[in-house]
Amino acid sequence: MHFKRTILAVCVSSTLLACGGKYADIQIDSEDVKGFVNAYNVFNANHQDFLTYINSVDKPDSTQIGKYHDIMYILNVQGFPDVEYFCAVNKKLKPYLDVIKENPDIERYPGIGTADLSFIEEGEKQYRKFLEDSTLSAKDKEFFRQQMAQIETTKVDLFDKQEKNRIWVQIVRSKATKCTDVVLTDLEIMQLTALTGEIERL
Repeated sequence: MHFKRTILAVCVSSTLLACGGKYADIQIDSEDVKGFVNAYNVFNANHQDFLTYINSVDKPDSTQIGKYHDIMYILNVQGFPDVEYFCAVNKKLKPYLDVIKENPDIERYPGIGTADLSFIEEGEKQYRKFLEDSTLSAKDKEFFRQQMAQIETTKVDLFDKQEKNRIWVQIVRSKATKCTDVVLTDLEIMQLTALTGEIERL
């Protein structure tokens, strides 16, 4: 029951605090997410008053935004035509950010993501070929054996962290989609996870 009340509160908060308007029904794509992350990082570092403002109004008023031309320059560089569009994306993504912030103790590794690690296995195959070369000296073979051992250790560590990331994105997606119609990819969830980490450090 407590969990349901928390989810409801998050949904209501997202609806009341984030911007609506002409872009309320937009369909977010990967470029929107990437641009949002980049712009939010800049705003969080240099224009936190702007973030406070857009998270407190239903419809932004340009006359109430300090350094409006600077804000618009940042938005345009990241592919946003106006403040309203950024607000609409913010509204759609806010449930994801809320879930990420509310679960700081769940292991996740934004720098690794859930990408394919087959390149490590290719490296192992290459070193095996080197070791099968009968012309190699004993010293060279020992070097390649050490390299293979290091790759194996790295692979086990990365695979373990990736598995934790897969669990993490499933948790975030399952909770966030109760409050938004946006279904993000694993990569996009990890981008927002990294963004949240930056926000918390400043």
